[in-house]
Amino acid sequence: MIKVVFGIMIGFSATILYLVLDHRLDFNHSLSVNVVIAMATIIATMIHFDSQHKARKDRVWDMNKSVLLELAHALSEVIEGTENEIDNLHGNYEGFEKNKVKPYVFKNIKDKVDYALTVYRPLMDEKLIKVIEKHNEQDIKVTREVDVEDLDHLEAYETMLAEHKNLYKALLKFMGDISGVKNT
Repeated sequence: MIKVVFGIMIGFSATILYLVLDHRLDFNHSLSVNVVIAMATIIATMIHFDSQHKARKDRVWDMNKSVLLELAHALSEVIEGTENEIDNLHGNYEGFEKNKVKPYVFKNIKDKVDYALTVYRPLMDEKLIKVIEKHNEQDIKVTREVDVEDLDHLEAYETMLAEHKNLYKALLKFMGDISGVKNT
């Protein structure tokens, strides 16, 4: 709204300035009308390109919305599950009640990441794809290290928690940018 008011004020001021200068300097009216028409054409072209850009962003958001929201939900669940597992590993004292971890969260995040990489890859931003691929590679590496190289479970959970949080942060930023929501 402020942009519209500001634009009206500038246009009104330019009109007054033109009228004052026209009476003092005796402008060529046909030339000045052609200049105004050319400026209006440039502004209309800029508005057209801006609306095309916004429409493209809206289409990308509509195509990716369900997958991105499901991935964000799966990430929030796996972050919570990983934090609970870390707490459970730290809580080996008497009277400690273990946190319950939803058994499906670790498989669910793997499925969502694989689905995003295989099916929605052409529709996603390159930066987001690189972050998802890095997360996937780290997951494979940590799983191998736990299975083959006897990596401590606590260290594995902490490594993956950092990876989950990095992906979650990048995903929320991408979702905020592409959806047009400014306060994310």
